[in-house]
Amino acid sequence: MMKSRISRRHFLQGTVAAGAAFATLSSVSLVAGEKPESKPLGESFAQNWCEMCFWKCGLTAKVVNGKVRKLDGQPGCPSNFGKLCAKGNSGVFQLYDPDRIKTPLIRTGERGSGQFRKATWEEAIAYVAEKSNQLKEQYGPETFSLFAHGSGEHAFVELMQIMGTPNVCIPSYAQCLGSRELGWALTYGKPVGGKEPVDSENAKCILLLGRNIAEALHVGELQDFINGCAKGAYVIYVDPRYSKTAAKSNKYMMIKPGTDTALLLGMMNHIINNRLYNIEFVENYTSGLEDFTRHIQEYTVSWASQVTEISEEDIIEAAEKLCEAAPHCYIHPGRRVTRYGTDTQFVRAIAMINALMGNWQQPGGMFQPVGFKFEKPHMVEVDHVHSERADGAGTDYPIAPRNLGLANKMIDAIAEQTHELKGMFVYGCNPFHHHGHSEMVKKAIEQSELVVTCEIYMTDTAYYSDVILPESTYLERYDPVISTARKSGYLQLREPAVPPVHDTMGAWEIAAKLSKAMGYENEFMDIREYNQKVYETIGITEEYMKEHGCYIGNTGDPFPAANGVEPTFRTPSGKAEFFSNMMYDLDYDPMPSYEAPPTPEDGEFRLLFGRLSFHTHARTQNNAWLLALHHSVVELWINTEKAKALGIKSGDTVRITKDGKKSGPCTAKVVDYIHPESIFIPHGFGSVSKMLTRIAGVGARDSDFTSDDTDPISGGAGFHNGFVKVEKV
Repeated sequence: MMKSRISRRHFLQGTVAAGAAFATLSSVSLVAGEKPESKPLGESFAQNWCEMCFWKCGLTAKVVNGKVRKLDGQPGCPSNFGKLCAKGNSGVFQLYDPDRIKTPLIRTGERGSGQFRKATWEEAIAYVAEKSNQLKEQYGPETFSLFAHGSGEHAFVELMQIMGTPNVCIPSYAQCLGSRELGWALTYGKPVGGKEPVDSENAKCILLLGRNIAEALHVGELQDFINGCAKGAYVIYVDPRYSKTAAKSNKYMMIKPGTDTALLLGMMNHIINNRLYNIEFVENYTSGLEDFTRHIQEYTVSWASQVTEISEEDIIEAAEKLCEAAPHCYIHPGRRVTRYGTDTQFVRAIAMINALMGNWQQPGGMFQPVGFKFEKPHMVEVDHVHSERADGAGTDYPIAPRNLGLANKMIDAIAEQTHELKGMFVYGCNPFHHHGHSEMVKKAIEQSELVVTCEIYMTDTAYYSDVILPESTYLERYDPVISTARKSGYLQLREPAVPPVHDTMGAWEIAAKLSKAMGYENEFMDIREYNQKVYETIGITEEYMKEHGCYIGNTGDPFPAANGVEPTFRTPSGKAEFFSNMMYDLDYDPMPSYEAPPTPEDGEFRLLFGRLSFHTHARTQNNAWLLALHHSVVELWINTEKAKALGIKSGDTVRITKDGKKSGPCTAKVVDYIHPESIFIPHGFGSVSKMLTRIAGVGARDSDFTSDDTDPISGGAGFHNGFVKVEKV
């Protein structure tokens, strides 16, 4: 069972044992050794962006007598316009959570035993540096790999470049967005980008294919969606499960899992054959329609209905609703599209139906992100490594980006030792939870001679590491200012609200100390010096940023095509492509076809997983404030008829099983509105780390049960072809 919940009031009254000595703690040191000034007692405010997810909402921390008491959204920040979600507010709990890693740790027992001893920073840094130099001498610089995600990832990316390895992985590519970004780029010549440029607030019709905006939420995107709904946008939601976004839609269509591409092909068959598309845009700014028209003929609405289990009438209605609203409509490109291993072609189909709408750079459609360009200084001068990677990015998968890598394939390469990969570094992510095969992660760690994790909490991956370097939370550190492009381009400041509560450091300082200890002479710039150079380039002051936290530097025009500017596309044809010339040249299918996913056997279920509105990935599940919002219950959704056959009722304790492996306890949620073939669980639970005291062993770690398929084009993962059984405990 989970530990009892902690209320906000009681937590703030009696938080950390170190609180009594809090005012005497030294301030957080920066990369070059400079320390931020201590905040005087009384009331003060500090500017920041939230790190409880990766949308980077601007916030102001209110500090009273040396403790953070409240977080408020910055009214002028285009990421969130003054709002914070539950996750954002819970950043206060994260700061003072007793379960945080408080000091560097060095393993003393077997990996996975949870046995560590405390170490000083000098000792931990020296340990990592000495072992790394030994590995480099024995195996060469390519022996190191990195898995990194978050604001500090760039510090460790630069460190790996200094060390001479190309094997850097940003897991958000292979485990989340990669197939989407490639599918979009193959059609339009540019990827979607981290903040999806969908103009929900002006849309007349919106089609969401499993994009659960109301729960897998980003504050700015959700606000736009709410505004669009308030203005009368017609929302069509397609998902095997009736989510909270489905509840806010005008039309919900339950789809058989894995058949979304079939739905889109059937819709496009109807649109093209009846010439319902935006003729002006398609004739002037697209190529390959004739080829695609021939290709689409076999994918009739009747066929799509049989495959998807959605009625012909509903498919036609959805297609015509979009066309009636065009160009002020969009089909969402998705967020995490690592589903069935055919996801690049799925997103190609999404991109193509958007092209039929002619919604490029149109109000209510896809807007043009307004960039904020300025000359950025270098935090550290490095010679970038261009040697061949171990994961196949750029070679086995020729259009997978080398700079982002394939985290799934890198884990496989370490586990199978196809290359001599012996030093694994992990920053801000948790391979045990984001790889599709947790046993492969364990094997990769066993094959490594050094595993170093930089984290705030004792995650499952940290639990198996040799050395743990505790990172300061975002409320305790400086980071280099960041620029973001939405409908305006803007700059954001992060400054510490309080000194570190524990013996922790920021990622840039850790990377700089490691580099120096390894004997490299690359000088890391002081963060405030970096920021000052940016301010001088732009023509603003540090005082302005400390007061506002956000500077809007470019308002631009997010709808240039609507305002008479000819759209351009960086594709081989110079147009949006129905027939992809690049894919043809690489011997991929140049147009999306439907490939049926495998199906479960009798007594099995397809395992679907996704986000709760209260949590981010596998990062926040141990947060007591967030656990309180769902009463510490981890639900497993199961169809009513299937549950009845198994003797399961809502509220029963159940677990997932597969090949002798069993999950932790879940609570059955028996509903009509989930496809009978599937069950659904929230991502991020089922941790084995006993130092996550509130959630250890509770719920299912989906990576123990998912599929580990690979998209042949992007190299991205496919998680939803995993089949399991459910049993009552």
